[in-house]
Amino acid sequence: MKVSQVTSNNKYIWIDYIRVVATFSVVLLHSAAPLLYQHNEIPAAHWMTGNIYDSIVRMSVPLFLMISGCLLLEKIEPLKMFFIKRVNKVLIPLVAWSIIYIFWKKYYEGMGEISYYSFYSLALSPTYYHLWFLYVIIGIYLFLPILRVMVGNSYSGLIHYYLVVWFIAVAIIPFLEQATGIKSRIDFLAISGYSGYLVLGFFLGKIEIIKTRALYAALLFFTSIAITALGTYFLTLRNKGIFNDYFYGYLTPNVILTSAATFILIKYSVGKVKFLSNEKLLLIINSLSSASLGIYLIHVIFIYLLKKGDLGFTISGFSGNPAISIPATALITFLLSYVFIIILRKIPFLKIISP
Repeated sequence: MKVSQVTSNNKYIWIDYIRVVATFSVVLLHSAAPLLYQHNEIPAAHWMTGNIYDSIVRMSVPLFLMISGCLLLEKIEPLKMFFIKRVNKVLIPLVAWSIIYIFWKKYYEGMGEISYYSFYSLALSPTYYHLWFLYVIIGIYLFLPILRVMVGNSYSGLIHYYLVVWFIAVAIIPFLEQATGIKSRIDFLAISGYSGYLVLGFFLGKIEIIKTRALYAALLFFTSIAITALGTYFLTLRNKGIFNDYFYGYLTPNVILTSAATFILIKYSVGKVKFLSNEKLLLIINSLSSASLGIYLIHVIFIYLLKKGDLGFTISGFSGNPAISIPATALITFLLSYVFIIILRKIPFLKIISP
């Protein structure tokens, strides 16, 4: 995307910013996460620092889904063309990186064995922990043409209704089940799952974000993060220090609200803060945004290499004060991943796996 395209269409500006924030948030999340499983092994303050960082960035994956809804649900294109694009952008990179991680785990991490099962199982299950998201995306893309028709033929009141029912189905009912121990027998399967994030992104992408809405979003952002962090802390304490990740779930009320608030705040800020429309800055943001999926696919390797010290120095969330080491690890990982993907794109036969 050229700068002229970016600066001439405000929509592309804030979407690129949201994508960059989501990508860095994923890296930060994975930089902080290892501390959360060491509650009884590390100082309480260090554990809580990791918990706070992780709570702040739980909106990372939802933001990616909301961007997809914002960009794809209003498009009109032949079904064949839609799936050709998705195969090139998602399926081929997924298969390629799944195979890479099979060999990475065996020959670098010294884990697991390579067998026929290693390869044919990737049709249904990720070969490395972070690849789960691409399986979610594939499932959503298979349903997206139908969802596109539903949204395209809906009036605003019906979209509001859909989002309310989806929120009840995926967030409120499971929360009540968790709190009361009573299993709901109401059948919400027709509206469950992550696809509601696409409709939420489509809806928020269409509405005007005025100052009052942004202020409410800011209040919601900090409140929901506090609920995530404190809820995780108390549940983990109650679980005798064994990490309880209920409040980290991407379909919990607190994370859904954090995600919506973040989307609103970024969209509003990009439209109001003049510096964020600076052409030189937009060149950087656009380049980072275009490499987001590639960064997502490779970043866990750099987190591993940095932790092991295989790049000439060692850094991880466990290095000294985690308030500094976690974001430092994330920033170094993010930049190394970005540079690697840019280089990979310059190699003709590897372009296809570096989207």
